[in-house]
Amino acid sequence: MLKDRDLSFDAFRGLAIIAVVSIHAACFGFSTRYSSGSQWNFPFLVGYCQLLNFAVPAFVFISGYWLSKKPIESPGGYRIFLIRRLSRILVPYFFWSFILLGYAAIREHRIDAHQIILKLMTGQAATPYYPYYFIVMLAQLYIITPLLQYINRKGYGLALVIILNVISLLSLYFSRLFEVIGYLPTRLPFYIWVIFYEIGLLAGGGDNKVIPSKKMRSFVLPAILAGALVSELESFVILSKFDDTFFAVSATKYSSFLYSVFVILGFLVLRERISRWPGFLVALGKYSFGIYLIHIIILARVAKVVSSIDIVYLFQPVYQPIVVLLTLLICFGFIIAVRKLLPESFCEKVLGF
Repeated sequence: MLKDRDLSFDAFRGLAIIAVVSIHAACFGFSTRYSSGSQWNFPFLVGYCQLLNFAVPAFVFISGYWLSKKPIESPGGYRIFLIRRLSRILVPYFFWSFILLGYAAIREHRIDAHQIILKLMTGQAATPYYPYYFIVMLAQLYIITPLLQYINRKGYGLALVIILNVISLLSLYFSRLFEVIGYLPTRLPFYIWVIFYEIGLLAGGGDNKVIPSKKMRSFVLPAILAGALVSELESFVILSKFDDTFFAVSATKYSSFLYSVFVILGFLVLRERISRWPGFLVALGKYSFGIYLIHIIILARVAKVVSSIDIVYLFQPVYQPIVVLLTLLICFGFIIAVRKLLPESFCEKVLGF
């Protein structure tokens, strides 16, 4: 029941899923730069995406926070943990992936078994922006959870994870911008995002190293604003010096990680001060996984319809909220309708909502 849930985390999930949908809506809007020649919209979209890049870190943090409440103390406990956690995310993942891959095979009149396996292994069933990588990455984090819990008990977990993250992001910079090493995937490997999972594990376990003290709480909001500003500056430097749009808007930058950490710390402060959270955020948060699973299908259709209205499409500050709002409303309505028609256990275990 909703009353048994922590509404602060539901609200944070709700905010994060809005950001996820907004990021993908912005990706559709990037084509404006090339189709219309409008250069004003392009800087807006680049800056806009920087403010949304906390979305994936927020979901990874939330996963770590709640799994900190489930210590794994034996091989048998680890096996049960993996079965429960992986089935919860992988069953809906495979269900929707097979639907999408089946539709693509029918449309293309071709079945490529090798490509199907590759897409399932890498979260690339949902096109065009492949949001399902998140589930594959989260499964990797579940698998290494006992290791993280072990090094946290030893007291050096956070330091090791920070070192790993600094090195992994540095490798991405060299890979994408300087071509010093071969191309590395920018989103799929767990080690790219592990810092946020680690923060969740520590915060959920009551570790004061990651929870702002009372003296530091007044600095959290300025830190969020400063992190956002630095992220904006870095993105435009990457654009001007390297002309790499994908990396400029991505969340896998040092500045974006810093901004996301400050947003998470801000949430930890706010949840101690706010007793009533906006109902629409709580509702979206409750079904955020379901929205995540189906939103790209609906977003593609909504964006296509709205973009046909030139006066709206060419003015992205109007186009973006319209597409996001319509997509969220349709997703939410679809989920509510399906839950009324089908058994609750089937919806939760198979459909993901």
